[in-house]
Amino acid sequence: MGQGFLVFANFKHKKTNIINSSFISIIMKIELKNIHHSVQLSRETEAFTAKLYIQGVHAGYAENEGHGGPTNYYHTNEKGKELIRQAEEHCKTLPPIQYPADEYMEAFSVDMNLENYIDDLLNKYVEKKEAAKFNAKLNKTMEKGIVYGIPGRSFAAIVYSIPFSQVIIHPKGPETIKKTIADKILPKLKDGNIILNTNIPEGVLKEAGLKTDQYVKPVKEKMGQGAQTEQNDNQNDIGRRRKM
Repeated sequence: MGQGFLVFANFKHKKTNIINSSFISIIMKIELKNIHHSVQLSRETEAFTAKLYIQGVHAGYAENEGHGGPTNYYHTNEKGKELIRQAEEHCKTLPPIQYPADEYMEAFSVDMNLENYIDDLLNKYVEKKEAAKFNAKLNKTMEKGIVYGIPGRSFAAIVYSIPFSQVIIHPKGPETIKKTIADKILPKLKDGNIILNTNIPEGVLKEAGLKTDQYVKPVKEKMGQGAQTEQNDNQNDIGRRRKM
């Protein structure tokens, strides 16, 4: 059973800095629907168009061209105009936007308004969409080998020439996995990097020398599902597989 090659993936998440506003206000319901977001057109800001709903009513539209300019919004009719006016007043009562310090600037705050509230809704939509793509790619890579990286941000993997589920149930599989982790992955588990697999038995991870904060808690259902059946069905095929 041969080890293959390294696989890398990196997802750049734009950290949502607005931390005091909720996705839907408790007092006034402000939503974006039918969002069309363009990664290609997004430069200094997120390029998007969306329908603006207030209190469950289609009040208008919101958009940003993605070139660093403001997010614009406008009403559809007189009722929408009044709803937007109410939303503007409501947003002024919300806490300021808190921008945490990072490697480029110190922490600062900005007063809340409807434009910033809309931007926050859009940022959360984009983050949720990117997280779904990241997790889908991560789960697919876990079926091929051992995955390590920073949760939600980036990962790399050592993949095998056969499905990883077959590696796990192979008589020599646990020892192969432990050796790979100890020799090739453990030295890289620093600066937030951990084992991201949820399909490796926890006993194997611990025997490889990992501490509990160096791996994601395995999912028991995934670890044992069908393992005994597959092992029995494939016992006669062991000789035809590539040796470890």
